[in-house]
Amino acid sequence: MYRSKRLFALPVISLNDGEELGKVQGVVIDPEAIALAALILDYRKGIFREPRLIPFEHITSFGDYAVTVKDSGACERVNQSPHLATLFRRSPRVLGAKVLTEDGNYLGTVEEFFFDPATGKINGLELGNSLLDNLMHGKTVIKGCVITTIGKSAVIVKSDTEAICKEESPLSETAKTVKETSLKVWQQTKETTKKLGESIYKSVEKFTGETEEEPPAAPAGKPQKEKPEPTGSGSPTPTAQDDESQDSSNQKVC
Repeated sequence: MYRSKRLFALPVISLNDGEELGKVQGVVIDPEAIALAALILDYRKGIFREPRLIPFEHITSFGDYAVTVKDSGACERVNQSPHLATLFRRSPRVLGAKVLTEDGNYLGTVEEFFFDPATGKINGLELGNSLLDNLMHGKTVIKGCVITTIGKSAVIVKSDTEAICKEESPLSETAKTVKETSLKVWQQTKETTKKLGESIYKSVEKFTGETEEEPPAAPAGKPQKEKPEPTGSGSPTPTAQDDESQDSSNQKVC
């Protein structure tokens, strides 16, 4: 497919002598064939400055830089061909035309059309509404097979929803990417939070277990009394008070 916007302002070059015959200013549409019939040049040479046409059958190729023809003889005056002269004067305007379905529904206006560079057949229309709608929802593309009429006031298409599709807009693609990224970040956050919670729980559980195993500490300022160490015979070790009592008893006996 070749886009119509690429076509306008391209130079038309003769392959025979390399001469530029003019630049593409417009197109002549054959409404019955729903195809390009000729290219209109911005030819301004000569006294009468009559518009010149390049019949589609004389076009060799459509390139990115130029449209090529075999020789300069491919360029014709409007009145040289009665058929082209009639189409030139009655050629419907496709770009900017309203698009309606057969049941009277409005679909939008034509911003661009696509055609087959080998046959000139129009095989697609790109519609647009408001700039905001195009950015948010994308542009509507209609296949050429559903076009029934190309008129001066409107382009009529069949009421075939299967042949109507939406092109993704930059904003919708961005929104989709942001949504996917947000979901991925949310999942990662959930996993990280879960692992962190498990780690904290294990640390608290370990700390609690170690605390329960330790003996209770003595109160501050009240040292514990030391227990007397047992002697080798198993009897308690005599204290200083016991020695004094023993001495008193011995004196009484004496």
